[in-house]
Amino acid sequence: MSKSMLHTVPQHIELDSLVDYCINAYPMLGSRSAVKKAIFKEQLFLNDQPAKLNDRVTAGDRLMLQKQEVRRVRNIRVSLDVIFEDEYILVVNKPGGMAVNGLRDKTVENAVAGFNTRNKMADALDRPIAVHRIDVPTSGLVVLAKTKNALIKLSEAFQKKRIEKEYSAVVHGKAAATGMIVEDIEGKKSITEYQLIESVPSRVFGHLSLLNVKPLTGRTHQIRLHLKSKGHLIVGDKMYAERQKTILGKGLLLCARKLKFKHPVTGEKIELEIPIPAKYHKVLDREKSRF
Repeated sequence: MSKSMLHTVPQHIELDSLVDYCINAYPMLGSRSAVKKAIFKEQLFLNDQPAKLNDRVTAGDRLMLQKQEVRRVRNIRVSLDVIFEDEYILVVNKPGGMAVNGLRDKTVENAVAGFNTRNKMADALDRPIAVHRIDVPTSGLVVLAKTKNALIKLSEAFQKKRIEKEYSAVVHGKAAATGMIVEDIEGKKSITEYQLIESVPSRVFGHLSLLNVKPLTGRTHQIRLHLKSKGHLIVGDKMYAERQKTILGKGLLLCARKLKFKHPVTGEKIELEIPIPAKYHKVLDREKSRF
């Protein structure tokens, strides 16, 4: 990979924190701490000037990352279900409890570190790099790039919201048949749509509902925050449960289940879907039987 990577902030981007923005603009960094480290080492430039921690970016700004930080890679023995793979991209089903990337040993990127050793593309990356992240407790589809060109184009597609994502979630309460939640998160407009798949009575929780959820924006913890704001805490969400009782021991019942996007190289329309996790149905059936 080249010693520097140039990036121009697209026109649809409103004023945003440089650190937050660069997590997606430069997915090879992988975390806020890595972005900050690049700033401290004067490896990240904004409009030809060394970037600062409190800088903000807007449409048209020019970014340059020099001598990119390469995170420590440890090829761990964790088997992941591969949902799609070719010479350019890799899509895997991440289990809940595993990070996508970062400083931990148990990450998706470490688990697939050896997947690209036989790639003959001229711009092949040393290892697949995730182009987006889902929360550690969330399970489901994660896209990784295997070439530099795919990395750049997929990162841009995520930034421009050209990637359609859908989730399945089991939540507390009896949800409406359909709903749209429009509530700012950290001052940014955020929109989530949902559709009720099934609702069952529960002796302890009143009702539990299985939802299909579509985030139209991509804020941190957006689905979890939006559903909680409407009284629909996701089952197993210890972070946002506060004093509310929930089901523990099953993990967070939130799964990134569908992806639709244009292949970054061939232009082919890619539609990927995995089944609703079996434990979601088991939880609902158990609650219904105990009512």
